[in-house]
Amino acid sequence: MSDFERPSHIASINSEKINLNRKKNYILNEGKPIPFLIELGVMTKEGKIVNKMYDKFRQINRFLEYIRDILDDIKNDEGRPIKIVDFGCGKSYLTFAVYYYLNELLSIPVDIVGLDLKADVISNCSRLAEKLGYTKLKFYNTSVENYFASKDNSGDKNGNDSSGADLIITLHACDTATDYALATAVKQNTKAILSVPCCQHELNSKVTKSQNEALNTMMKYGIVKERFMALATDVMRCELLEENGYSVQLMEFIDMEGTPKNLLIRGVKRNNKVIKSDYQKMEKMLGSDITLANLLDKRGTSC
Repeated sequence: MSDFERPSHIASINSEKINLNRKKNYILNEGKPIPFLIELGVMTKEGKIVNKMYDKFRQINRFLEYIRDILDDIKNDEGRPIKIVDFGCGKSYLTFAVYYYLNELLSIPVDIVGLDLKADVISNCSRLAEKLGYTKLKFYNTSVENYFASKDNSGDKNGNDSSGADLIITLHACDTATDYALATAVKQNTKAILSVPCCQHELNSKVTKSQNEALNTMMKYGIVKERFMALATDVMRCELLEENGYSVQLMEFIDMEGTPKNLLIRGVKRNNKVIKSDYQKMEKMLGSDITLANLLDKRGTSC
């Protein structure tokens, strides 16, 4: 039944809920034109959010809240710019948002790099950054591993700075691409990691029988197995990050109604000690490791 068919008082209540949601005090607020949001089709020139882009607007603001929460952990002494690398940046809604929030709103010096394997995407993002005058926001058509390949930090073959990052972002990197991004972050001794995994298929395809009989019962049902293995993958990733000195939280990124890919792994470097986690217990129960364990040699060492 649509609102047109409902009693007027019910339709009014639904309308009030929508208005209350839209009036929430976000970091980026509706009503003031924001250049990058206008260029990306999220906002009109008058500062109004395009109706079909409101979920994207909420997602951007939610992500900026996570950035705000770890600002003290990623700031550098003596005003050195915060170095941020966004792996798999895509159209770069969040990349532009982070730049605008830190550099334009908070006047915090930054150097932000967006990486993606699609050349046309990188070309479009580069043109937009230039148009907006975002001089400390660069985009490169390469992988996160290749970007950090230069061990002496002298730059890549094109002269691009490849020094370590204070923050690595990876949003919806598909399946094991998340593992490569997390492993790179650990090896670079990155101060903080914000990762929203996507399409965690690896364990679902590798695990056929567990040592746990109750788990075997769950795995009789394909959709239950798929969802459990996706959750198990992310928990195992969190445990491996903890082994490498990160304080880790697994958090809701956006409401389930917005996207089912709604878990965010937030890791903040606390120490360089190798600590014991429950990763091995999970690996034993499932009878399988994950790619991140192999990339880190399963010993909790950052190489």
